[in-house]
Amino acid sequence: MDIRVLRYFIEVVQLNGFSRAADALFITQPAISRSIKKLEDELGTVLLIREVDGVKLTDDGAILYEHAKQILAQFNSMNKALNDKDEPLTGALNVGLPPVIASTYFADIIMAFSSRHPNVELKIFELGTKQMEDAMLEGTVETAAVMLPFNDKDFELTIFSEDHLMLLVAQSHPLAKDKKVNFKQLITERFIFFSEDFRINDLVRSACGIYNTEPQIVGRSNHLDLIIAMVKAGVGITLLPNSMCNKYPIDDLVVIPITSPRLSYQLALATNQNSYQSRSCQAWNKLAIEKLMKENI
Repeated sequence: MDIRVLRYFIEVVQLNGFSRAADALFITQPAISRSIKKLEDELGTVLLIREVDGVKLTDDGAILYEHAKQILAQFNSMNKALNDKDEPLTGALNVGLPPVIASTYFADIIMAFSSRHPNVELKIFELGTKQMEDAMLEGTVETAAVMLPFNDKDFELTIFSEDHLMLLVAQSHPLAKDKKVNFKQLITERFIFFSEDFRINDLVRSACGIYNTEPQIVGRSNHLDLIIAMVKAGVGITLLPNSMCNKYPIDDLVVIPITSPRLSYQLALATNQNSYQSRSCQAWNKLAIEKLMKENI
């Protein structure tokens, strides 16, 4: 089985079409069609069904697709290992950082890493927990910071901090005068959430579950600035990490501690235990652990 054909197959599925995959791979559509037909003949099964608006995986195609992604990730990992030399670090390093902790914990680390290794292109992927896990398993992201719990079967996790959520309200909100709030006071409030994939949302839902209720969500965004703007406008309330509120005070908003329950969580660095770590990745992790642990002594 040719590794190139697996790459073609993955591109056709992900881009939902032979012509789009051909454009992305800079080859002709007939060449991709012939390659995938040969793959189907080799495996003795139909993998893709052409439809008017794209392609559809068969049951066997879905099985191959999941395995092909892992095979390609391992192949790319092997190439990195073979090409990694004892020379100044170059190339690209893909790092995953959730937006709510990126600037709080990693701004200084990013600056220090870029200063030490100026020839490495640092690519930051701001993803939620589930997206982060998928990206790391596929090899799109090599190392990441994650909120626990996280998949500890496939990933090595190094805990570097513990944090908790604080309530943010507009100055005109009735709770703005309180020194602290019990979470029960929030169950009838209107919440502004991050997108569905973010673990912070799960903490809020779990706390609401204690009182047999679901949070009333009136807005969502991946962008912190937009969430803060909606809170300032009185659209709803939101909950953000205490570390972020301390490091970057937010004008025109009131930050209030939450009790009963205190919404705590741990943060960790994650690397795929089954993939080769490039020298750039090793250098990043060493620097990150060094600085993060020093800050938490």
